[in-house]
Formats: sequence, structure tokens, C-alpha cells
Amino acid sequence: MKILHIVGGSSNNGAYKGANILHQALTELNVESKILNDNPTNSDRKDLEKKNINVFYINDNFLKKIINQFYVSIEKTLKSLYLKSPRSTFTIGILGFDITKIKEYKDADIIHIHWLNQGFIKLKSLSKIKKPVVWTMRDMWPFTGGSHYTMDFKEYEESNLSKFLQKFKKKNYPQNVKFVAISDWLKKEAEKSNVLNNHNITRIYNNIDIRDFNLITKDNARSIVKISTKKKIILYGAHNPQNERKGWKVFVETLKKLDKSKYFLLIFGNFWSYEVLDQIGIEYKILGFINDKKILNAVYSSSDIFVFSSIQEAFGKTWAEAMACEIPVVCFNNTSVSEVVDHKINGYIVEKINPDELKKGIDWMSAEVEKNNYSNSTSRTKIISFDAKNIARKYIKLYKELLVSKSSNE
Repeated sequence: MKILHIVGGSSNNGAYKGANILHQALTELNVESKILNDNPTNSDRKDLEKKNINVFYINDNFLKKIINQFYVSIEKTLKSLYLKSPRSTFTIGILGFDITKIKEYKDADIIHIHWLNQGFIKLKSLSKIKKPVVWTMRDMWPFTGGSHYTMDFKEYEESNLSKFLQKFKKKNYPQNVKFVAISDWLKKEAEKSNVLNNHNITRIYNNIDIRDFNLITKDNARSIVKISTKKKIILYGAHNPQNERKGWKVFVETLKKLDKSKYFLLIFGNFWSYEVLDQIGIEYKILGFINDKKILNAVYSSSDIFVFSSIQEAFGKTWAEAMACEIPVVCFNNTSVSEVVDHKINGYIVEKINPDELKKGIDWMSAEVEKNNYSNSTSRTKIISFDAKNIARKYIKLYKELLVSKSSNE
């Protein structure tokens, strides 16, 4: 059984990380697995080669790179003409290379799609695929009119361009495709959409390599992170923590209401709103991007509470990584995380998206941590099911079912 993973972008983006973790787990389970990428940076390539990861590049010569950049430029121009304030969370995703003309496609038994955008794969070429296809949806883009999350572009989803893109997707998606959602929340959203409402969608949760995340002692963790405080540490982190979809505005208003003498704020990710925190008056430390998993493990372990305030999220690995380190999670009851957190057992689920309710959740969880009433062992037990090899076995089962179905129809 030969699997070809289709995933574009840098090795630092979420889709690539998820696909790569699955790819490596499949390899460890003796499945022949390859990744097709759209040529990340030279540092990415060197890192992947150093780790001996089986990755191939669609634009592996100068001419193909020029063509790829041409496709990207056209789509950027179209987006700038269409949107009042273009953002990366809206992509058209029509232009790209014909997947059926690629050598790695011809050698594969299963095509596993993770990410197609930015001049990578030509959407229309998907209709020519004659092999079984698994499409792991890592956000809402596969079933929207260009939005990766609809709350970012509510005003555009009913526009003529978005309606055209929805029809174009529905027309050109392969007949033999099996869509997989990485959470129940995403599955329900897909089933309501005009594009995928007739598809039987499977839910397989996103994966994490649980070997990278284990609770270490608070003293040791805080020594690594270089923090010394007797206050309760609130951890908040994401690729872009200030994104409105991540609930940043609600979180800021919540911070204003918290007792500053009780809490220390620790943030990781691409953060720049120092002035906002200075005005609030809370003690804080900003760590920036963390690529070292040992450091990230120490960051989670150093905290007392992880706040996950996203308003729309397909999965979001940060909360799962925190739970793997046995850290309680405070979240809203509207995305994937609330499917896993047990209210008032290993975390706190906030029913309403407002600062007063989020503050209530943080204060309650803090008090439970202080009394040592938090059931930390259940956090890790829940997350073990998301371990890379457990998730890989579910995909292997799905691959086999699709191959059997293909054989019976031939």
C-alpha cells in the first residue's frame, strides 16, 4: 500500500505538521508513505533531508518555480481586487499543477490530500483522479467559497465569487473521495455546507506526537523558561495569538477584569501587542515562536492554566499539547476542544463567549489548582487517543476499506 500525501506550504504551518506527523507514524507502521510539497524554503529542505523524511517537490526546477510564482501572483491580484483588506485566511486556490501528470501520483495507491492552495495543485485536475482519495480537512476551506474560517469573511461567503468557487469545487472534486474532518465541530460545519452536504464525512481527530509532551516538575520547567513567580501562570499561545478568531479581543477584556496580584501571563507565538498588556497592568512574559519541542514542553509544564479562547477552530493542537502535559484547559463551548475537555474535571468549558464568563472559568480553575482538586491524570489519558500511531492506524483502516471498495467496483 503506497500513500502519497499532498500538502503545500512551509514545514512550520499546521497542515504540514499534521501531515508530516501522520506520514512518519505510517512509516513506523511499515506503510510506504511519501509527501508531495510545493518546495518549501532551503532551510526546510535541509531539515527534512537531515531527518531523512521522504519528501518530493512539485516545482523542483527553475521553470516550475517560475510557473508556481506566476499562479500565486495571479491569485493574489484577484484577491486584492476582490477583498477590501486581503488576508491570508482567504484563498481562491484554483490555479496550480495537474496532479495526474506527476510521477509520484502514478506510483501511489492512495492520494491523501491535506492542503492544496497557493499555486500548488490545479483544482480542476482533481476530477481526473482515478485512484481512491482521502481528504483530511484541516480548516473550512474545502467547503467554503474561499474562507479558511467563515467568521473572518462573513460578508464574502454570499458574494458572486464565493458562490462560483463553491460550485467549482463541487463540480471538480473526485467522485471517489472520502472527506475526513479533524473534529466533530468541523464535520458538522461541512455537512451543513452547499459543497459537501451530500457527502458521508468521517471524523478522525488530529494527531500529536505524545512522546514530545510530558509533565515535568514546575520548578524544573520554570527554570528552563526563566520564570520566577508565586502567582498562578496563565498560558496563552497560538501561531497568531492576536487573531480575532482566536478570541484575542475577548481575552484582552478578560485580562482587564482579573486580579493582577494573582496572575502571571505567559504568551507564545507571533505576538506584538505589548502596549495592550502594559496598559492592562498584568505581569507578563512573551516567548515568541518556539520550534524546540523540549522548550515548548517546559512552557506548558511551567503553567497552571492554559486558556484556549478560539471562537472558530477545526482542532488547534495547543490545547491538546497542554493536556498531554496535564495542564487544565479553559475554553469556550463552541469548537473542537470542548469535545474533549471534561467540564470541572480536567478543565472548564465556558458556555458564553464573553469576558465575565471567561474570567469566571479562569478563577474557578485557579482555585481548583490551588486546592489540588484538578484531575490532571485524566487530561493525558484523553490525549493518548490522539497519539500519532493511534491516529495512523485509523487511517490505515480507512485506506484498506477504500482499496477494497475500488477492487469490488472494477
